[in-house]
Amino acid sequence: MKKTLYLLSFLSILLYACKDEDVMNNPDLTSTQATQDHLFAEQTFSDVGRIVEEGFIANAVNKSCASYNLINNNTLDIDTLIINFGTTNCLQNGKLRKGKIIITYTGKYRDSLAVITTTFDNYYVNNNLIQGERVVTNQGRNGNGNMWFTIAVNNASIVTNNGIINWSSIRTREWVSGIATYGNITDDTYKITGSANGIGINNNSFSMEITDTLNIDLGCLPSCVIKSGTSKISPNGYANRIINYGDSLCDCNFDITINGTNYPIVVN
Repeated sequence: MKKTLYLLSFLSILLYACKDEDVMNNPDLTSTQATQDHLFAEQTFSDVGRIVEEGFIANAVNKSCASYNLINNNTLDIDTLIINFGTTNCLQNGKLRKGKIIITYTGKYRDSLAVITTTFDNYYVNNNLIQGERVVTNQGRNGNGNMWFTIAVNNASIVTNNGIINWSSIRTREWVSGIATYGNITDDTYKITGSANGIGINNNSFSMEITDTLNIDLGCLPSCVIKSGTSKISPNGYANRIINYGDSLCDCNFDITINGTNYPIVVN
């Protein structure tokens, strides 16, 4: 049976959208490599989610430079979508891309226990090689009656000109509001918890933990969508960095606290 996967913009949430890695290059902040590398990895794999979403919306119709091949003949009833950017760089969504994104899925995004698995075949973004696996699982309804998902990034690596970022992440996302208005994302809100770990381009390990639930409001688009919450980045050998998004406003301002000193970051 042919299945169409309806991936809402939830999958394309850039948790650190508008917070590009070079924002962290503040002369007052020492040894920010772990923070930069984590934010860059998070941004990269959130971008993967957006491309996957667009692939299903395209429904095997060419869109920009990518082509889409939908395969529905697996005897185990697992369908496959291949998004192929070709072997030379092409521009899509403002980034140079080449190679393939391969998605297998067992059901619709809203189907309980549906699993959507994304892998890569020589996939490059802005000449950075992306490897690993991203798995989204619909866990059904929680005790609050809200649909929730786990999103795991496993054994990922980003090969850049400056070195390699190794990264893994596990998160839960609770769909708090907006599920009833399918097709309208402006009233969608989510709660995000989870953790990540990796090894930065300086070969130093780090971990990340969301210490206070991140509250996501897609009504903030196109501004940054995190309205409140905190996360802690712990580089090996250095003090923790606390990222605080907690003003409940649709802006891209956040604070970083290191050793009790607060550094406000304003992103235009």
